[in-house]
Amino acid sequence: MKILFDHQIYSNQNYGGISRYFYELTKRLTAYDQEYIHSIYFSENEFTRNNSIFNARPFLPVNFKGRETIKKYINQKYSEKIINKGNYDIFHPTYYDTYYLNRGSLSKPFVFTFHDLIHEKFSHKYPDILTDLKEVVTSRKKLLSQSSAVIAVSQNTKNDILHYYDVDESKIHVIHLANSLTLDGIEKDSSKGDYILFVGHRGIYKNFRMYVTAIQPLLDREKSLRLICAGGGSFNPDEQDFLKKLGITSQVIQTPIDDSILTRLYRDSLFFVFPTLYEGFGIPTLEAFNSDCPVILSNVSSLPEVGGDAALYIDPNDQCDMLSKTEAFYYDAALRDEYRVKGRKQAEKYSWDKMALQTMEIYQSLL
Repeated sequence: MKILFDHQIYSNQNYGGISRYFYELTKRLTAYDQEYIHSIYFSENEFTRNNSIFNARPFLPVNFKGRETIKKYINQKYSEKIINKGNYDIFHPTYYDTYYLNRGSLSKPFVFTFHDLIHEKFSHKYPDILTDLKEVVTSRKKLLSQSSAVIAVSQNTKNDILHYYDVDESKIHVIHLANSLTLDGIEKDSSKGDYILFVGHRGIYKNFRMYVTAIQPLLDREKSLRLICAGGGSFNPDEQDFLKKLGITSQVIQTPIDDSILTRLYRDSLFFVFPTLYEGFGIPTLEAFNSDCPVILSNVSSLPEVGGDAALYIDPNDQCDMLSKTEAFYYDAALRDEYRVKGRKQAEKYSWDKMALQTMEIYQSLL
């Protein structure tokens, strides 16, 4: 059995949850002696640096207008060439573009993974999403109708698919994601002081501003407490103005990350907070659990499914609730320890090995 993965996610992102998912899947295909092909020619993605798995090359080491468009065009043409050769058994595209269906149906089965339905759920609230809603919906209808099997990363995501699209429920398989971070060799470091950790992008449905506004009284009261924002890019001018108006610029800090830095941030934080309005799965939840970090989660979408009883839950639309739960964790070390133990136990339910074995069962069923 030979699996083909295309270029899409490795062209679109240099670091992120979806590329991590396909990387972890590919690693396990290697371990289980399954053949695979990656149709990627150029990539700066962190995971494609692993030359034992990928044969990608870095693109031109200079920035210029149209750079990303050119890189993606070359990668797509390269993917089309590999697809047309047909030297594979199963095709597993890595993102939502249906370029390979535009000239007719594939001759081989293909499996598609749905990570979330953000466009469908939030286009009415966020104009930036609305601009490409029609294109996204059209693509997803094609994927759902023409794919041989669909993987949903949570039961919540499966339920969303069935809510928004007319699709045979029997072709949708729920396979949970997992965590890649490990505490091996990482010692506790208390020199950073007390901080709450927020991870990833801060825009749209991530609810960053609502949460920061909610806990501003706590930050104002506890001047030594900080909120560290890991990843997500530097604060833009609007965010800087927002923090300045709240008077907490010195207490809310953004820092770039890689896996090592992120693990240390989880380990050394008082707790991790995920006030998001929606997640298809929410890998940071498991990253925190595995990093011995207490967790506060929104009580929406997939997060209660993933977090179980191992997290303290907040209503992401209720600032009073967000403040009171944050204060509860901040002032009660015993409560944090209780949830730290629960988190370790909950994390044991998820593994990339389990994900890969379940995925290979789907592949095998299509041959």
